[in-house]
Amino acid sequence: MNLGLTPAPSGDMIGYLVAIDGIHATIIGAAGRAYQGWSVGHHIIIKRSDARIIGLVTEMKSQASPGRDRDAHLDAPFIQVTVELVGEISDHKDYVRYRRGLRLYPELGATCHPISARDLASIYSVEGDDGIDVGYLSNNPGITARFNVDQLLTRHFAVLGSTGVGKTTGVAMLMRLCLEERENLRVIILDPHNEYQGHFPGQSVVLNSETLEIPFWIFRYDEISDIIFAGRTPRMEEQDALFELIRTARMRFATQPSQSSSNLRRLSAAEAINLTADTPTPYRVADMIKVIDDWLGQLERPFPINDLRTLRNRIESIARDPRFRFMFGRTLVEDNMDIVLGRTFRVPTDDKPVTIIELGGLPNEVVNAVVSVLARLAFDIAFWSEGAYEISFVCEEAHRYVPRDHSLGFFPTRMALGRIAKEGRKYGVSLGVVSQRPAEIDPTVLSQCSTVFAMRMPNEVDKSIIRNALSEYSASLVNLLPAIADREAIAFGEAVPTPMRMTFGESKYRVDSAARLQMVPAGGLAGLQRIVNRLRGDAPA
Repeated sequence: MNLGLTPAPSGDMIGYLVAIDGIHATIIGAAGRAYQGWSVGHHIIIKRSDARIIGLVTEMKSQASPGRDRDAHLDAPFIQVTVELVGEISDHKDYVRYRRGLRLYPELGATCHPISARDLASIYSVEGDDGIDVGYLSNNPGITARFNVDQLLTRHFAVLGSTGVGKTTGVAMLMRLCLEERENLRVIILDPHNEYQGHFPGQSVVLNSETLEIPFWIFRYDEISDIIFAGRTPRMEEQDALFELIRTARMRFATQPSQSSSNLRRLSAAEAINLTADTPTPYRVADMIKVIDDWLGQLERPFPINDLRTLRNRIESIARDPRFRFMFGRTLVEDNMDIVLGRTFRVPTDDKPVTIIELGGLPNEVVNAVVSVLARLAFDIAFWSEGAYEISFVCEEAHRYVPRDHSLGFFPTRMALGRIAKEGRKYGVSLGVVSQRPAEIDPTVLSQCSTVFAMRMPNEVDKSIIRNALSEYSASLVNLLPAIADREAIAFGEAVPTPMRMTFGESKYRVDSAARLQMVPAGGLAGLQRIVNRLRGDAPA
């Protein structure tokens, strides 16, 4: 074999294999027509006697001819191509089959060829009918980017990338396509920037600071404690006082026959003794205040007087604050938990299987607790329904709720989302993690996302997270992340046949950010007054 010779007359050979290790191979060939259109990120074929090895081009260099007839061919430029070995294709009677990894390595001197359209399509095909077409390959728009719905949902997914690269559009497209394939699917989207409403016309219910309803008595002790103490760490005496206060208020309300209602089940004193501060049964703010007053009137108070007075003032303050209307808005306390859960988690769907929770208008001190409640209830509904309801819980700005630094964030929220990530697939609840800061997400949660869409991200720390998640056979794709365009992503994981550079399809529901800002006109002083009214909690005119 003379490696100094130009490609054979067959016309499709582009070079010879001259070096190989466990992951990479080096190819030498003559530059010319065979190389036109080929670049980093494309695939080539290395022929083996019984199969075709797939190589992903990661580097190309120009060099002089390496052959023995060097002096006779100095005018023929040669190219050195480095590829990653990603898999192999074998022929069967009526089809070609692609498999990741290699059973046997090719021999040195093996010929290398451009990949055919048929072989390229087989690499990205999804077995069975459980697939959705999300877009197309960036370097070959004629081949669709197809994903396995079951693997995407049951094993969780993550969409990661810098601000403005198209994460919202991509997530919305994924969810719409999944809904077409899963009639029983409900989608809950935590939307901190109020961006998703226009992406699900006719399919969604939007719950915001004016329409959201989560009665305060549904919150567990640690969740309501975070709100009452405004995010600070309370002293032990304050914690004990609030815990006993909530438990006593639940017991008092559950056993008072004078407050009986058709939708409330009253308990006997023996039954009520089993209630805890976390039992999701109704109680009233008025009962909490009455219990504190009773304690303050005792000669031997169970808790310090200053703690009780501060607690009383704080409870009265947030109960009257119009910003907390979604928690304390009802004058009459009633056991409407089934109605609240049905509306929030779309049971029944009423042809609107998507719930968009717009967190932007909620008080900052309650957001963590609200996310904790919603994530916890999503898991509980899926668990206790024994798979009757399939829920996808999409968490935008996930680094806020499951941060890498455990001293940040809210512990119950991290636990609720972590439980979905670790156990949710067993019961039909899945997690979608969306973030522009993958390096700040709890690695335990991120590692549970078996399918990842990595969009443009120039930060080296973020890129290292993606590099660690990719298999060694495709790690070079990470080098493309700073240069890919909007709506492009490096997709890899269980739902993808093989790691790919793909582009999300164009969405007809895409909402322009400038148009969204124009939905609420400024209006001079009148517009400013409207903002003041919103800050005071007044209903919009």
